[in-house]
Amino acid sequence: MSKLIRRTRLFLRATRSIIRSRLIDNRPFFVSHLITTRCFARCPTCLWRGDSPEERETAKIIDFYSQAREEGFIGTAFWGGEPLLREDSFEILRTCRRLGLVTGLVTNGFLIPKYYRELSSNLDFLMVSIDIPSRRHDELRGVDGLFEKAIQGINLVREENPELKVFINSLISELNYTWVEEMVKFCEEMDLTVAFESVNRGEPESPRSDGSKWVDLRLPREREREVFRKIRELKEGGKCINNSLSYLRMFEEGVVRYNCNGKRVFIRVEPNGDVTNCLDRKNPLGNVYKERLGSIIRSEKMRSLQKRARGCSRCVDTGTIESSLFWDFQPEVIMNTLRLFLR
Repeated sequence: MSKLIRRTRLFLRATRSIIRSRLIDNRPFFVSHLITTRCFARCPTCLWRGDSPEERETAKIIDFYSQAREEGFIGTAFWGGEPLLREDSFEILRTCRRLGLVTGLVTNGFLIPKYYRELSSNLDFLMVSIDIPSRRHDELRGVDGLFEKAIQGINLVREENPELKVFINSLISELNYTWVEEMVKFCEEMDLTVAFESVNRGEPESPRSDGSKWVDLRLPREREREVFRKIRELKEGGKCINNSLSYLRMFEEGVVRYNCNGKRVFIRVEPNGDVTNCLDRKNPLGNVYKERLGSIIRSEKMRSLQKRARGCSRCVDTGTIESSLFWDFQPEVIMNTLRLFLR
């Protein structure tokens, strides 16, 4: 099957799932899996690195994904922390692919050269986090050689599997906002695409063994507006930017407002199996390793969260906002997503 045909089918599959969710049952169909909070990087903007208890019985994780497939879920994305620190990562990835789930992974890139063959054969998409397109990135994230390893790894996986979709995610903060144009130029030279996003505010979700504190590095509103205006102009000029214009204009206008449909699109699973209740984190919706997935996604807790979340627009990440806008069938977002699938 050609790459174009396969990616078109994936887009249509996602669209059908959203139509089903809208018209029939409101059930989510994608897993956002925070599978570990362990990480060797020291990114100052990270809310997730820490020491959270995590499920170590691979069989329970595999059983959960078998249930997800039975319930009509179409895909998953693993992130962290650094998901490649899990010794069973590739057993889980292989299982997800065997089940027919679209499978992705978000990584800082340092370990890609070590595992590029396994990644090439077990993923549908790979997202690599890079904030500055130079060795300055190493200083920002506290890992010597990180930028070089990430680029080496990207080249290796693309050589091994040219059909694997690889793209960059760049988090805009006080530490790197002056590098936007250089990042776009770098991605053009690498024949990659890039998604920019602002920094979510909040306290770290896990205790950190090194005692480090999270610092609010989100740009002041006026500066953020200027940066996202530049990104929007670059996108309208045909540059390799994944964000929809709808997303970029929210930040350019300084008013991030949307109806959150995230919980109608995806569930977020914590390292210990809890399903995140984003409006009340101390009271998860359930635990996928202790309960049947079907009972969680059909529960009154889930229905209540979906209704209440519609009035929330606190999150600023691309995953939440873009999926919410797609669920609302905003034409520009749908077309942008189609281009993203096909590119």
